[in-house]
Amino acid sequence: MMLTIRQATQHDLPKVVECSQLWTAENITYGLGPNSEEGLRSSIGDYFWIAEVDSDVIGYITGSVHESEGLAVIAAGERYLEIDEVYVHPEHRSGTIGHQLVDRLLQTAEGNGINRSIVNSASKQWREIVGFYEKHGFQMWFVQMYR
Repeated sequence: MMLTIRQATQHDLPKVVECSQLWTAENITYGLGPNSEEGLRSSIGDYFWIAEVDSDVIGYITGSVHESEGLAVIAAGERYLEIDEVYVHPEHRSGTIGHQLVDRLLQTAEGNGINRSIVNSASKQWREIVGFYEKHGFQMWFVQMYR
């Protein structure tokens, strides 16, 4: 198994859409709908990476840069990275692929002078998600619940 983490290209969009459709079908994230090629096209750049095994896309990560309007944890005017989506095919989740994708995105942001990051999740597996991101230095900011 040869794993490659690299920036996404236009050529990768159909396979990323397939991953997105699989994620939606798993029903593990509240309110998630599948991405389209058109919707993903504008994400191509520094903050869109894929994981591939033997030339098959098995995961991806997207992020976007924002300027804080004055968040409780990020001062007004400071730029920060928001991790938008991270997905790894279920057959490849037990390893480090998700961590490698997050590391690559954070390293890219830091290389661009962006040292602050946030992530939100609507995952039904929230305990695992919190633990996953804590390994990358993220801390809890707030909790929102429903009943």
